[in-house]
Amino acid sequence: MAQLDIIFEESFREPITSLELADMVGDDKNELVISTLNGDIRAFSFHLGKKPKIKEIAKTGGLPPVAAFSVGDILGNGRPDFVVGGLDNFLRVLVYLGGKLEVRGTTPVGTLPTALMVANVVDDPSAEVLVATNDKALRCYGWYDVVLDKLAHKVVERPVFSMQPLNTKNLPYSRFVFGDDSGYLYIYQYADDRLHEISRTRIGGDVNLVATGNITGSRYDETAVIADGRNLTLLSFEQQSFEKICSIRTPNNVASIRMGHLLDDPEKGQIILGLCDSSVLLYDLDDGELVELASIKTKSKAREAMIAFGDVTGNSRNEIIQAVGNDLLVLSLKSE
Repeated sequence: MAQLDIIFEESFREPITSLELADMVGDDKNELVISTLNGDIRAFSFHLGKKPKIKEIAKTGGLPPVAAFSVGDILGNGRPDFVVGGLDNFLRVLVYLGGKLEVRGTTPVGTLPTALMVANVVDDPSAEVLVATNDKALRCYGWYDVVLDKLAHKVVERPVFSMQPLNTKNLPYSRFVFGDDSGYLYIYQYADDRLHEISRTRIGGDVNLVATGNITGSRYDETAVIADGRNLTLLSFEQQSFEKICSIRTPNNVASIRMGHLLDDPEKGQIILGLCDSSVLLYDLDDGELVELASIKTKSKAREAMIAFGDVTGNSRNEIIQAVGNDLLVLSLKSE
């Protein structure tokens, strides 16, 4: 077993609506980037020391409240950029330059963004933007000079609320996965100016959340799916189709899910859950079964917990970041 400990906590005036991590200053350490209910995007560096603290390095205000948020190298300059889908039905590309977060481009999508993903779906140095909207459309954009230019548009069967890239070793572009309330999980790929369905599999129930990551050391990413709030299914992608590895029922509804490496073994990853009762759970895959590795309940009251993970301390180990209501927490994992 392992132990999760709270090493830092900060409260904000406004509730936190999204959470991401990115190395904004190029020091091999991630900054914490949040959006708040009033539309602010704020970035903080974390300093451990005897008394851990965060320092705000950039802030932008006056934007509409955020509906969807993602990060990636859109401009192709080796630095992270931020894409924000607003409640005003616009996409905005934000760049960190000269100590400021600035809006570099604005693109109308006509209706409300429901899911957003930044990933290299083309063999190109810059990442593309995939956005789902509540009119059941998927749109793919690429950055050209000063604007996001639409590369493809496809209407799918049901609205999409969670979407993630599906990476393959030695493949220079990503496919992507998403689910819907009809109980299916889909793999799509961009090619020839179109979005193509590669595969679909029946999960059952309302597919609320998806996460991807390489946790077994195989050539393909694995995919974790949350259906009906509490049913967690882990799948592998082999021979152009999904294969079920295992499934469990979580102790409470899941608000956020990530996959990645939190232990010393570089080949073996974990699944991290933020639950609706303020808990964080860490699962390990052991002999084809998901085993609880660590858990912590950070608040006495039940609240939805958003999570992210990455090295925010500069110690070459990943920490878990949790956002619960107005509070931002940094959690460390200790192996026993």
